[in-house]
Amino acid sequence: MLASVLKRRLAAFGTRYDYDTSYLTELADLDPAGAAKLAMVSAFTGHHFGLPPAPYYAAKAVAAKSADCGPCLELAVTMATEAGVNRADLARILTGRRDEAPEGMALAARYADAVLANGDDLADLLAECETRWGRRGVAGLAAAVVSGLFYPMLKRGLGHGLACRPVIANLAAELERMGREDAVHG
Repeated sequence: MLASVLKRRLAAFGTRYDYDTSYLTELADLDPAGAAKLAMVSAFTGHHFGLPPAPYYAAKAVAAKSADCGPCLELAVTMATEAGVNRADLARILTGRRDEAPEGMALAARYADAVLANGDDLADLLAECETRWGRRGVAGLAAAVVSGLFYPMLKRGLGHGLACRPVIANLAAELERMGREDAVHG
């Protein structure tokens, strides 16, 4: 019973986002209670802790990109767009043009980089993020980074990582197209 409920929800999510949830469906078949506990993790990693969507998704997308799973990154970008984040700004964050993105998104991306690399600048970035968004906002950034890494690692660990495909080139091409359109209309 629990497995069938979880699988229906996963199928609806997969349809909504054009995302392959087979690795999650497999978990529901293997251990429904474990899959239900995974849903609790999802509720945590999707919680923004009061952080605005743009920095949350900037951090999440940077983490998903570092995990090297195209579909997971594409899902993060789609969810960000759905939450009102400007897709061109997100593309700028992901394609090395952070100086052209809004300051908050660029800060969140630098934070995510520092967390992922355990960088020397992490303490300074934590302080800057806390000044800007408060301690709750830092919790949102941390949840975003965990979310961006968690599912690609789970997917790869279950042997489903072979379904990944790159999307950065598509985002870069889209950004270039948007830049050309801005130049024509500007």
